[in-house]
Amino acid sequence: MRPFTHAALTRPLLCALALAYATATFADTATQAQHYELAAGPLGRNLSLIATQNGIPLAFDPALTQGLQSPSLVGDYTPQQALNLLIEGSGLQLVQKEDGSYTLEKSQNLTSLPSVKISASSISSPQTSLDYSRDELNAVQPRDVKELFKKDAAVAVGGSIPVNQKVYVRGVEETAMAVSIDGGRQNNKVFHHNATNLIDPSLLKAVRASAGVAAADDGPGAIGGSLVYETVDVEDLLSPQRNFGGFVDGRYSSNGDQLTTGASIYGRNSGFEALFYLNHTNGDDYEDGEGDTVRFTEPGLLSKLSKVAYENEQAGRFELSMENVNDESQRPYRANFVGLTVGRPVPESRVYDLTRESLNFNYSRDTAQGLWNPSVTIASGETELETREVPLDDPTTLIVYTGITESQSMTVKNTFYTRFGEIVAGVDHYDDSAIFRYEGDPDLEEQAENLGVFIQVRQTIGEQLNLSYGIRHDQQDFTGTDGSRHDDSGTSGNIAADYQINDYLTAKAAYAQVWGGVALAENFILNGGWSYENIKAVEAENYSFALRTQVGGAFAEATLYQTDIENGRTPSYGGGPDLAANFKIDGYDIVVGFLGQRGEITMKYANIESEMDGIVASSYDGNYFTVPLGEIITVSGTLNLSQIPVTLGMDAEFALENDAVEDSGAKQDSYTVVNAYVNYAATDNLNLRLSIDNLTDESYTDRASYGQEFTTVKTLLEPGRSIILSARLGF
Repeated sequence: MRPFTHAALTRPLLCALALAYATATFADTATQAQHYELAAGPLGRNLSLIATQNGIPLAFDPALTQGLQSPSLVGDYTPQQALNLLIEGSGLQLVQKEDGSYTLEKSQNLTSLPSVKISASSISSPQTSLDYSRDELNAVQPRDVKELFKKDAAVAVGGSIPVNQKVYVRGVEETAMAVSIDGGRQNNKVFHHNATNLIDPSLLKAVRASAGVAAADDGPGAIGGSLVYETVDVEDLLSPQRNFGGFVDGRYSSNGDQLTTGASIYGRNSGFEALFYLNHTNGDDYEDGEGDTVRFTEPGLLSKLSKVAYENEQAGRFELSMENVNDESQRPYRANFVGLTVGRPVPESRVYDLTRESLNFNYSRDTAQGLWNPSVTIASGETELETREVPLDDPTTLIVYTGITESQSMTVKNTFYTRFGEIVAGVDHYDDSAIFRYEGDPDLEEQAENLGVFIQVRQTIGEQLNLSYGIRHDQQDFTGTDGSRHDDSGTSGNIAADYQINDYLTAKAAYAQVWGGVALAENFILNGGWSYENIKAVEAENYSFALRTQVGGAFAEATLYQTDIENGRTPSYGGGPDLAANFKIDGYDIVVGFLGQRGEITMKYANIESEMDGIVASSYDGNYFTVPLGEIITVSGTLNLSQIPVTLGMDAEFALENDAVEDSGAKQDSYTVVNAYVNYAATDNLNLRLSIDNLTDESYTDRASYGQEFTTVKTLLEPGRSIILSARLGF
């Protein structure tokens, strides 16, 4: 038995006195109106700011407010009125406990459910077209980026395994977007047969996309918009009452006897935080819907994430994150399809050893008010692909090719909170390189260095109009494999508006002109004999229009959009570095759904067409920019049982036949794939899930995968039916 000490008595007594004092202070000030000038921003941050300023004893789980935005608050209100105005329409309610303190809880009143995030635009960023919060990601429990985006018809992911998966947002390939992870620029175009960004989504806390029209502070080179990934912090995993925790999880898939195991440990003390995570998947090749084994598809993913941070209310937050994701295994010779029926003979397979690693430092001090709210991001990232093959003509030889793409980047910016609105201004810089190595030959390298300055304004005018507009100027120095240098500069501008016409109808419009500089070529086609005399910078013009409505729990939205890319770089080893084409990608989305107290159901339809130089683009023509998609429908829904902590969920994808690509030799076939799951929250710390993927055992190639329109290409079929058992135990 522990000895009874003076500290054991005084600590709880002091805590009780502090709580009593805070409660009394709040009681005294609760009826006193104060003047507020608070800019729109993250809901959790603004709630904490009001509570701290007024001595309000407020505690809540950060997961409740993750991904939610509060409106601006200008005027004279009591503290309790201010808090209630911030959470209005959020689906949360302020609850007073018996000891006088306050907490947040989910509202049980249907009329106060949150506004449905159809395209998930936030008040401060009307450009945003897609936004997943931590709660939404937890509900999906994605194993790869295909599962991450499977409910969005307008986001297609080609490829059947992580090493060959590519993301297309409204028809635009991620290479043509400004992609960042924890603020660090991603520059990963190593080989067009494999993934552009190898990502393990297990510990993502947020994913945001601004399709087409990106804000100036999203970074340079946003030709087709921006795509932002954020990994979790300790506060996302721990409740306010705890300072240490962790979890172990496992997942078994019957198709290929594939086993995924993961573990994480995290904690905080006196402002310091630390988080460590490890995840590994192994198993055998999967079977397609016809029951045939798809060779060279065994899983080989290993991912690691480490974070350390220190946060102080006066000094701000300092964070260092390190991430490493690797996939190494025997793959088809061209990893994104089985093989060709014509052309030179090649081995059936070779080893693809793909590694993406990053080291990011982030500093921020954001008080959500005033003129001094700086942030700094310094990032270093590298993607390395090593292929190892045994040539057919000499089985005793091992040929090794290595492509390395590196990026060092830095962003320094400040947010000015004014009565006029929120203004973000700053500078950013990147130094990117693409290197190809083959033993015995000199290294081949392209390099691009860019310095940009930007300003983005976000403001709310009255109660109906949200605006976001900005401009950036970039100066780029490009160096070719022959050592030639090419300097160029350009200016980009964007504007977006979100206007609430009445209580039920909102209109949204956005436009951008983008100067993107010269993009690096992929490593595996670099040629030391190239001449860069006619190389040009890529430019783009983007627009979108949308109408959305919500009546009670029912909602609908329609969006029309177009991206025009001029001088899109399409180099080839023999054709030269300055080959370019013009791309036009246009389409429209329709979303309808219903959100109720027990669950929701949503149907999304996307019709996307892509052209290259005025002709329908094939998956070969648009390697770095687009892919033929046609019409895709997704349906998803969840149902929460009332008596037990069980959630039933399903999602389905219907790809309609696409004959627009028949000139390439074949049409894209239609298919239907259905997935379902049962999730059981057994205890606060134990979660169990039973899933059935591809319920009908459909035999199909994903619409965004390479080669379906070519009769000479044998495509990779997706996995057939699989029963998946998963569990996560927290501590």
